[in-house]
Amino acid sequence: MTSTSKTGTFKTGTSKKIRAAILGASGYTGVELIRLLVRHPNVDIVLMTADRKAGHPIDTVYPHLTGLGLPDLIAIKDVEWPGLELDVVFCALPHATSQEIIKGILHATGHGFIDEMIIERPADYANAIQGSVKVIDLSADFRLRDTDVYTKWYLEYHQAPELQKEAVYGLTEHYREEIKAARLVACPGCYPTAALLALIPPLNDKIIKKDGIIIDAKSGASGAGRSLKEANLFTEVSEGMHPYGIAGHRHSPEIEQELSRAAGQDLMVTFTPHLVPMNRGELETIYVTLQDGQTAADL
Repeated sequence: MTSTSKTGTFKTGTSKKIRAAILGASGYTGVELIRLLVRHPNVDIVLMTADRKAGHPIDTVYPHLTGLGLPDLIAIKDVEWPGLELDVVFCALPHATSQEIIKGILHATGHGFIDEMIIERPADYANAIQGSVKVIDLSADFRLRDTDVYTKWYLEYHQAPELQKEAVYGLTEHYREEIKAARLVACPGCYPTAALLALIPPLNDKIIKKDGIIIDAKSGASGAGRSLKEANLFTEVSEGMHPYGIAGHRHSPEIEQELSRAAGQDLMVTFTPHLVPMNRGELETIYVTLQDGQTAADL
């Protein structure tokens, strides 16, 4: 069954499957979520928001999604939250925007319903966090545990520091049990995911030294998102490769935070990302020093 909202449609809770919403569904991250979720036998996408594409079917944005029975895109402000039952919300909104919306969602009632006033005025409910809706955030808002570190790197004051401390870092290969129990999961960034999957195991096994780690990373252009940016235009990117964010990329503190956790002490790395003229994909070459007595075969 579907219900009509101001600018679109959404499915109501008639299915026994996990009822999922995607906020920011028209971006590159959002469309990847759709691709994965429509193939999952136990998930039903009941709501998709996209402010700039509100009122349009998703297949007008991405024609390859035609015929999947997905709800129309709708602006967040036009969603009729009361009565909409959700089990999980995937938030693919930009950082700073994401934290405000998530703070409102996690003030939902214990029955899984979301109060419209909470979404409009989330700051009024900062001391009444409760609810059964789980949130998986794909922005950077909840990856860093230290509020001051977040402010330093993202130049924004965090509006939900209580949730920043609660969020579980969503690196499933290492924090699976914590993720299962969490109501707020912060998905890792692209560069940190590759770096941490490569470095945490040898750190845990004491195969490599904790200092002198160098991460040489390359990424495709879609990692920068779908918003129009001059630096990402075809003629700017095509047939060339260049480093960016040297000694100042926002993924640096995220990598160091999780490596320090694995190492049991503060740890710093040298991290240099590069933009490669391809749509998607990532490659990292990481240089480490072996512990005494360890060999390349051990690594």
